[in-house]
Amino acid sequence: MSRFGQNFLPGPTDVHPDVLAALNQPMFGHRSPRMQAMLAAMQPALQECFGTREPVFIATSSATGLLEAAIRSGVRDRVLVASGGYFGEYLARIAESCGRQAYRAQVHPGAAITAEQLDQFLEGPDVDAVAVVHSESSTGALADIPALAEVVRSRKDVLLLVDGVTSLGAVPVEMDRWGVDYYCTGSQKALALPPGVALGAASQRFLARAAEQDDAGYYLSVRRLENIARENLPTWTPAIPLFLALEVQLNRIAASGGWPARFARHRAMLDTMETWVAAHERVAMMAAPGKRSPAISALRLPETRPPAAVMEALGERGFLVGGALDPRHGPIIRIGHMGDLTPDHLAALLAAIEGILA
Repeated sequence: MSRFGQNFLPGPTDVHPDVLAALNQPMFGHRSPRMQAMLAAMQPALQECFGTREPVFIATSSATGLLEAAIRSGVRDRVLVASGGYFGEYLARIAESCGRQAYRAQVHPGAAITAEQLDQFLEGPDVDAVAVVHSESSTGALADIPALAEVVRSRKDVLLLVDGVTSLGAVPVEMDRWGVDYYCTGSQKALALPPGVALGAASQRFLARAAEQDDAGYYLSVRRLENIARENLPTWTPAIPLFLALEVQLNRIAASGGWPARFARHRAMLDTMETWVAAHERVAMMAAPGKRSPAISALRLPETRPPAAVMEALGERGFLVGGALDPRHGPIIRIGHMGDLTPDHLAALLAAIEGILA
């Protein structure tokens, strides 16, 4: 088992011991004043992180649950999905499983769709929503959500749905200012919590659309999630230990400089990664400069160094990294530099990789 600071998986990320300790607290009533007070106290920090005045709802599910909720509540018939990696295609498959027609706006793996490309794709078949992955964790590419939102807003009655699974908590998000209609994430990425909780927020435009849907479901109904969140109550019987862990983590983030400090640390880890790669000509990043995620990097390795062998050698040194999700992406390893990790932690991993590749 790895020690804290040696887990560089794309998720689940390392969880700080103080956050893990919160899981051992005794249970209490999920409809109790204590729960209501806890949820009310967490809202301002969560709203700041999402960049919204709307309530942030919390569900006991993986992020996939809230991605399906986005489709069921926010897509009438047809959605354009920007796909440049595994999770773009994942969004399209979710839409199709929910009975919607998904048009794929394919871009080269490692690239992120541009505003100009999106504008051209939207000249094609009529759609009522656009779905985009903010940080594509299979390639390390980061989409320009403000620019994409401007294009979507220029179309009448088209919603923008964003998968923020590896971006929220790592990069600034301004849902309201950008004009994003739906944004969601999972607990086990940049928020550095145990898996099992998903968080999301929806615009008034999205909620108006959701009110028209007759197959939005029950457990995953965004209107129901949002209405209950406004009352500072949990949906159904939640995973109380994970809510307690979230409470502790939000307090830790506030005590260490708040969200701006967290964003700056993630940016510093990307700088560390880019500087190291620039000094090692046999290694390359899949994502292009200026379009790289501060949360995760996909590294192309020399063909003489199979990823499985590198991952095994790292494991012998106590480090955990991820492999390719799509074999077409070539010989890569994926490094999650997010959550509570620091540039010093990342430097130690990169030194180990350098020794293995030597």
